[in-house]
Amino acid sequence: MNDLPYYTDDPLVDLKAHRLLLDLDPVASAQAGRDLKSGTCSCGTMTATPPWDDHAVFEQFDAHMADVQVDAHEVAAEELEQARRQERKAVVERWNATVPVGTPVRYWTGARHGVGKPSRTRTPAVVLSGHTPVVWVEGEGSCIALTHVQPIETEGDPS
Repeated sequence: MNDLPYYTDDPLVDLKAHRLLLDLDPVASAQAGRDLKSGTCSCGTMTATPPWDDHAVFEQFDAHMADVQVDAHEVAAEELEQARRQERKAVVERWNATVPVGTPVRYWTGARHGVGKPSRTRTPAVVLSGHTPVVWVEGEGSCIALTHVQPIETEGDPS
């Protein structure tokens, strides 16, 4: 995920939930002769840094935020995939509710050009390997994507 924007520009990162909290360490600062601070994130998942100068604390916070950003994108990707799975399942359910096994259809095994080949469905539709709604038709050994199958209206068929 190296192509992500800087986390402050990423709409998936909840910046209000992630604030850098700095705590001046007076003992370490006195020993070092300069201000040293410990840093942590307001989300509570970043381990507090040792007393460091501001630059080192900011670098550690940036690394934490890069992890937060990757996690946000992974969650978004999983939510998108879940929505796609639900849509594919709904496509199959609608097909099976309206196109029973044995229904006359036209189908295309490649690009959907021309009138297609006539056949009949021989199975209910299913989602193949979790990604493609398909059905098997008579005369073909392999399944056909539902995008390439069209029920044929027959005489007396009100649909």
